[in-house]
Parts: sequence; C-alpha cells; structure tokens
Amino acid sequence: MTTFPSREPTKVRPRVDFDPERFRKHIFAKGVDLTWAQCAECPCARSASDFTLDLSYSSASTETGEARPDCPLCDGRGYFWHSEQTIRAIVTSGSSKTDTFAVYGEYARGMVSITTLPEHLPAFGDRFEIVDSVIVFRETQTRTANAIEAVRYPIQSRTLDLATGETVVRVLRLQFADANGLSAEANALTEGVDFTVTDDGELDFSLGDASGTAPAEGLRYSVSYYARPRYYVASHPHTHRDSTRRRKSPTEAPITLPIQVECSLEFMG
Repeated sequence: MTTFPSREPTKVRPRVDFDPERFRKHIFAKGVDLTWAQCAECPCARSASDFTLDLSYSSASTETGEARPDCPLCDGRGYFWHSEQTIRAIVTSGSSKTDTFAVYGEYARGMVSITTLPEHLPAFGDRFEIVDSVIVFRETQTRTANAIEAVRYPIQSRTLDLATGETVVRVLRLQFADANGLSAEANALTEGVDFTVTDDGELDFSLGDASGTAPAEGLRYSVSYYARPRYYVASHPHTHRDSTRRRKSPTEAPITLPIQVECSLEFMG
C-alpha cells in the first residue's frame, strides 16, 4: 500500500487559536431564546398485511419501510420530536430562497441561519421556535361542532406602541363564508365580541355562538393572527466546527466551537 505522509513544518507561527469562551459570551450577549426540539426516526413500520393486496413473497408478514398512519408517536410522519428545551442562540441571515423559474404561492421559502452552542448540536429536521418574536400567519379552516377550535400554531399577543396608546393585538382578521361559499365585509368577527383567544392560543367561539354571529358548523373561515416563527433544520453546511488549541501547552488539545445550520419556516416544509 502506498501512503503519502505530510511534511510537518519546523515551526508553525504565528498561531492564533480560537477562544471558545468568547464565542459563548457573544451568543449569550447577542443571541435570543429559542425552543429546541430534537428530531428522531420513529421505529413504527407498516407490514404487507396492512394492505388489501398481498405484497409479500411468503406467507410471513414483511415490513414495507413506511410509517404507520395510526402511530400515536409520529402520526404517520416517520419522525417525532423529543427533549424540548429553551436554549440561547444567534439568528441571522434572514433570506428568501427562490428559484428563477419556480412559481410560488402565498409564501416564499424563508430561510435563516441559526448558530448554537457546542452542547446543542442540531441535526436535520430539528425544530427551533423563536420565543420572543412573532410573524403573521394565515390559514383557512372549516368550523366544527366544538366551541373551542385549535389553529395550526398557538396564537400569540403583541403589544403595539400606537398613537392611541399601547394596544395588545392577537388576531388581525377573522372572516367567514356563508352557506353559499361567499363572504362579505359584514362576515368579519371581532375579538372580545364574537370570539376570544384562550390561554392556550386557541379560538373560543362561545360568544359568537350565543349571539348567533359565529360561523355555523361546516362553514369555512379564514384567520390571520400572530404566531411564533417555527423553523426546521433544512441544510447542514457546518456538520462540525471543532478545532485545536495549543495554549500554554506543548501539545494540541481539541476544542468544540458553535455550530451553524440553515433553517426554513416549518410550514414551508
């Protein structure tokens, strides 16, 4: 076997080593609080016997590799999130990643870079939620028979510094369609009059149900509200950022450094 050993210089100078403590101080000084949930593969699996057709080559049941849609852990996604905790990290490089010939709908693919401390090593699919920030999220749902209905993300409040004084806003607009599938300006609902927002960030139509202004069961309604931005790890350009340091020592010692990942808004994934 032929090997190619590298020639080591007699002296390696000047040498400037990274200081992990300075990185840590910078993240705590300039970072924000994020809720981090780690992503893991779910061990559930469908077998050939779960289908109406017999796809196995033998009488024994064989696995297909697909996640089970009735799995209580992953809900058929094949992945689940665990060990949620609040961490300190830096969020930078907000951008809209688009393709020249692609046609986009309501949202472009919002991207950010998130830098975490070495002990918070993220992986593909991990989820980050910014604790003290909000975005405007819009969705359309069909009214059920329940008075309280959950939206995709818990509704958050935002205090606006207006000319009329500080005002707390949660829902920007709630509009419903009639039985014919049409909507008009009069079909807008007002928070505190026709509905309220629960402590869990859900819609409570009790007021509107009592006064007859809330949409009836089976009718569609759209809602625009404030929600915390939630991202998932979509790209891992720096799988590791470790280095070495030789400070007051004749030999090198390994050190761990902050990790950076590129994340996309979850509802775009």
